[in-house]
Amino acid sequence: MRIVQREQGWFPSQGVILDHAGLTMDASGTTWDLNYAGGPVSLDWEMMPIQSSEILAATVKYIADLVRTKSAKTVHLTFGILLKLGNSASFSKADRDRMEIPAEFFSELWQYVGRDVWEMHYFRHWYRSCVDRGCEAFSAEVAFELDEKRIPGRLKGQAVLSLDPETGPLNDLEITGLLNALRAAHNRKTLLLDEQAALWLCIALGPNPFQAALLREQDVEILTEGGQSFIQIRVPRTKKPHQLPRTEFKTRKLTMEIGQRILELIEQNRHYREVHGWPNEAYEFPLFVRRTPRPDQSTGPMAQYAMHLYTDDFTLLVERAARRLGVISPRTQKLLHVTTRRLRYTFATRLVREGASAQELAEALDHTDLQNVHVYFDIKSDIVESLDRATALALGPIAQAFLGKIVGSEAGAVRGDDPRSRIMSFDKRTEEAEGLGTCGEYSFCGLFAPLACYTCVQFQPWMDGPHDKILHYLLVRRDRKLAAGCDGRMVAIHDATILAIGDVIARIEAIHGTELA
Repeated sequence: MRIVQREQGWFPSQGVILDHAGLTMDASGTTWDLNYAGGPVSLDWEMMPIQSSEILAATVKYIADLVRTKSAKTVHLTFGILLKLGNSASFSKADRDRMEIPAEFFSELWQYVGRDVWEMHYFRHWYRSCVDRGCEAFSAEVAFELDEKRIPGRLKGQAVLSLDPETGPLNDLEITGLLNALRAAHNRKTLLLDEQAALWLCIALGPNPFQAALLREQDVEILTEGGQSFIQIRVPRTKKPHQLPRTEFKTRKLTMEIGQRILELIEQNRHYREVHGWPNEAYEFPLFVRRTPRPDQSTGPMAQYAMHLYTDDFTLLVERAARRLGVISPRTQKLLHVTTRRLRYTFATRLVREGASAQELAEALDHTDLQNVHVYFDIKSDIVESLDRATALALGPIAQAFLGKIVGSEAGAVRGDDPRSRIMSFDKRTEEAEGLGTCGEYSFCGLFAPLACYTCVQFQPWMDGPHDKILHYLLVRRDRKLAAGCDGRMVAIHDATILAIGDVIARIEAIHGTELA
């Protein structure tokens, strides 16, 4: 980056201005702190590679206008792209010699940005805007020439289209493994409540991390209809760059399982406040809360967000929680890489597979138009075409589909002395019921036994149980659906259970092998 020598009083102060949300921002000095609820965002004009006072004044006024009309993220992105101006020899010469900026600067920057050619839109808009301001260093003829150039848009959806195993949407087996591990972590108390709640919301609602970081306790409601209670949450909309944060919401219903985790987190937050106090009454109560106020927003127009996580903090919260679960991907045979972006991709692809229209998907993702959702309708299926016993036994342990505990017999199981805890299987051929294992859950369970038991952390399969029969039954049903041309979702509906049974059988065979040795 070109180093620019500055003279005293070189910066053209813009005073205090109102940003796009109507909040005050100090634009008098060389550092502009933008009002952004997602984290600290600032512009350092000392870094701008412009020496000419005329070009600098036009550029400063251009950015000030963007502050008034665009979101903080857009302003920050534009400023960052303009910092690359110093990589054009033609621009640097014109800037140094106080000459008109020639069209060559555009071609040089085009070569410099390489694959990020979409950035040229920002250089072109900046040049055109400075021409409109009457700055003599900018030529109307050059601006017209730039307007005639066709600039490709930003490539989108590559990770989704390719179903990339590291960055694309999770497949059915991966998301099932993640859910099973998440439920087991709650029972075993191996994840913090904020980690559980963050993962659950990302899986169930697919929010971007900014939306999640903006959530507050007041957004969660318990309602009753027809004698039935349910929990809903108001998710802030963030695709409206001209508005303040938290001015529009989308209300989403939560399952009781997810809602309960959210309520537990709120109760934990309230208890913490009672014990430790609250730094300032001007600070609102976020759902995902910091322990100390944000230094960049402890005062001023954004003070209400002082106890909210930064967007990056929420992203790290989700990633840390997923790592602690230790789920292994059957595709890569490595620790499952989970990010908020991947969970958002997964949420969208599953909605499409369940029959959502483009309009419904855009609404669920909080998009204002349909241009960014069509990629989800073009991806290939991630259904496993064939699955047999050998594959199930090989993939089952890798996928960690089974989370319970294998016991030698009923006598060695938790609740083994309670006949009501037995999990039975009915053999249609012999018309006899056979015992598979024991349920360690003391409360009522609404799951469909015995198939749902294999992916439950409370299930204790017996070593001599007829697990191979259940596996054979599911594999035969799967093959019949596949041969009949059934929808992929119907073919793979029990794949997680098949892998869990394969895991159980593989473990039992390993135990027997150890005993024989």
